[in-house]
Amino acid sequence: MISAAMSQDPVLVTIPISHYCEKARWALDRAGVPYEERRHLPALHRVAVRRAGGRTAPVLVCPRGEVVCESSDIVAWADARAVDARARIAVDSEARALADDFDERLGPATRLWVYHEMFDHQNLVAGAMTDGVPAWERQAFRFGHRAIAFAVARVLTINDASAVAAEATFRAVFADVDARLADGRRYLIGDRFSIADLTFAALAAPLIAPPQYGVRLPSVDQLPPGMVDVVREHRETRAGRHALAMFATERTVAAGAAPAA
Repeated sequence: MISAAMSQDPVLVTIPISHYCEKARWALDRAGVPYEERRHLPALHRVAVRRAGGRTAPVLVCPRGEVVCESSDIVAWADARAVDARARIAVDSEARALADDFDERLGPATRLWVYHEMFDHQNLVAGAMTDGVPAWERQAFRFGHRAIAFAVARVLTINDASAVAAEATFRAVFADVDARLADGRRYLIGDRFSIADLTFAALAAPLIAPPQYGVRLPSVDQLPPGMVDVVREHRETRAGRHALAMFATERTVAAGAAPAA
């Protein structure tokens, strides 16, 4: 099992481009909790995840042996240890239920659709896919990109039909969030930033390309023609503007300024 004992800081095992991993990074960064991130390529991450005691990324391994395996549980763990009250996140039952819905519907849909659209564009995804991974994994991506893409496609059942279904799903979720925001509210639930806002923004990231993301994503103008129109469309929805605003104002509160008033 991976140990965090040497550094006395938690170890976060991630896939650098993963939006579920971004959700965990966001919570830890916002809370001001020091941690060591160990990044791995999709498919190749499985060994590290299992050694850490989990089944999929992200996994947080704590110095005293505690292992936190789900992204929402990592958010709650980090929030309980926030160094500044301004960085706290509402993790009540209503917010957690909405976050769970985003985890179940939005996250898998945006992930599948983006992999389907981007895996034929190795040069565009190489930076975000390999950012911070071990050198041998960067070489594996360079020379084995097709094999890795095939493995991911097989595990996630990525094909033309599933990509169409995924797009229908994330459009439905965005419509739900648009309706929720129609009354002009600042946050999805109540008057505080919550796990629902964090989860929606993180899992919507493939459709809004936020500049504050934990790895450098391709710019909107660089995206393939079939993808760029969808991304531009979703950035302009109420839901998309909300997600972009959450990244801009709530991403690293403990490390920087207080949330914008």
